[in-house]
Amino acid sequence: MASQKLFVNARIYTLDSAGTIAEAIGVDGERITAVGTYDDVRASVGRAAEEIDLAGRTVIPGCIDTHCHLIMHGLACTRSANLTDCRSIAELQDRLRVHRAKNPGAAWLIGERFDQEMFSEGRWVTRADLDEVSKDVPILAARLCYHAVVGNSAALMPVRDKLTKEQWETGKLTEDAVGLLWDQIPDCTPEELERAALHAFSEARTAGLTSVHTQIDSLEELALLRKLRGERRLPLRIRFQWPYHLMEHIVAQGLRTTSGDDWLRVGSIKIFMDGSMGARTCAMCEEFSDDPGNCGELFRTDKELAEMLVAVQRNGCQAAIHAIGDRAIQQSISAIEMAMPEGNRANRLRHRLEHVAQTSPEILADMARLDVNASVQPQFIITDFWTHERVGPERYRYTYPFKSMLKAGIKFGMGSDCPVEKLDPMQLVHRAVTRDAMSQHECLTVDQTLRLYTLGSAYIGFEEQSKGSLEVGKLADFAVLSEDPYAVEPRHLEHIRPLNTVVGGQMQ
Repeated sequence: MASQKLFVNARIYTLDSAGTIAEAIGVDGERITAVGTYDDVRASVGRAAEEIDLAGRTVIPGCIDTHCHLIMHGLACTRSANLTDCRSIAELQDRLRVHRAKNPGAAWLIGERFDQEMFSEGRWVTRADLDEVSKDVPILAARLCYHAVVGNSAALMPVRDKLTKEQWETGKLTEDAVGLLWDQIPDCTPEELERAALHAFSEARTAGLTSVHTQIDSLEELALLRKLRGERRLPLRIRFQWPYHLMEHIVAQGLRTTSGDDWLRVGSIKIFMDGSMGARTCAMCEEFSDDPGNCGELFRTDKELAEMLVAVQRNGCQAAIHAIGDRAIQQSISAIEMAMPEGNRANRLRHRLEHVAQTSPEILADMARLDVNASVQPQFIITDFWTHERVGPERYRYTYPFKSMLKAGIKFGMGSDCPVEKLDPMQLVHRAVTRDAMSQHECLTVDQTLRLYTLGSAYIGFEEQSKGSLEVGKLADFAVLSEDPYAVEPRHLEHIRPLNTVVGGQMQ
């Protein structure tokens, strides 16, 4: 296979600072050696270079998903019933029955990604509902945010003495309590784990992603990633987020954020500050508009988080702080400021907030002042259609305020939070550009969105020198699209499809 390649006959949006649109890219090994007209690039590469005709298609830099759970997604695809878009509890029950019939020997019946807001019954699924599917086989049904699960009697009985009366009666567990069910599920075999990971990684690349910041949760998953990298079997570039409680395992090996190579790197240390908007467990300054008296859950104070951040910084790591509600975000920003070295307000480790859903002008000003980075998920705007009622019209003005964040100079990238949302980059772009009728003041342009999804994502991952735009010296990572996102009507953006995803100059 030729190390030199020439990709020609394309409309190439380089996303460099000048906004250059090229027609050819020269590649040697995994990196770009020339970008420009066909004649100029042809003259710069060797005669033996392989020429690849892209048939006039549009090319954009590879999108970088800054927040996903790909191995979790792979496991859901290979072992669980898909409860996405169930319109009723009856439909959820039917899907579980069908999955059980296809997997009669499974020790547990698992269903993932239901949204109770869509149920025609207007309520949560309950223990009694799941008992109608089976009273003997333990069942776990997970809400799409994974911050709430429901179990049947067989699943709950082994931990009944740890449950409140309400938890037993409803079967519903939230936040830390979800582990009472997940921890009972038998570990998958190394072969099952590998199959799940490769399934998800391949799906991500097919979707048009060239890099991901993905959460991993165990030493076994880390060993698998290293194995796949050593065997050159990773189909896309991985930057992994690592749980705080396992941080020492990384540090003991002399690793820190950015350690690794272009295919596998150590990313951020993950810390949770609150729950989710969907489960009404994110920490809010004021009560939910549709749940009086409930302000969600704050998992730790700013002082407690600051102590954790000092340890993270001492180990040379970036923190990725899950903060959805405005109270959690405020506390996180306060902790970052407290943990910064005296006299240094540059946030050189680029600590980042994950999600940043409910904000305020004061929050945005503080993020900009302290140079706090963020990872946001535009698909939530439409999927979480109930958010307007959850926070009320006044607060909704500052929910997922991407345009305001951009104007404030806040550095942020974009992701899917898969499996919470689909691995569909153009759906993400579509939702950032069009939003909903009540938040049109926060719509981004196509160019702004693509730059955030590429260059913005590269920056918050310390990779802006090698990713995010198609320039000489950077990695040859790009997507070939079915249509030009700059030329179509905004409503058509989500119908654009990747025809090929090139990573390191290699077509899929």
